[in-house]
Amino acid sequence: MKKRNANEEKLSNVVNDFIDKFGLKKRFQEHEILQAFSGIMGPYLMKKVTNSYVKNHKLFLKLSSSSFKQELLMQKTKLLEQLNAEIGENYLKDLVFI
Repeated sequence: MKKRNANEEKLSNVVNDFIDKFGLKKRFQEHEILQAFSGIMGPYLMKKVTNSYVKNHKLFLKLSSSSFKQELLMQKTKLLEQLNAEIGENYLKDLVFI
């Protein structure tokens, strides 16, 4: 069996360095936020979301149901806390419902 060299690194460190070097961290965070939102809402409620994207630290959601929009407005701060906790940092500043 081959011995390890002193200059070997963990794969996770190499990938994180690559992401930081090429400025992809923001895109990965945005993707994580959309995945976390989908996980929190579940498949039934995600059918009412017609479009979603992250821009300028805000999550934009286009909704097909006005009653669902009202429900999300009442739970806005809780959702923000859950999403930021899910990605492990305070990235999102606001939720915008279209």
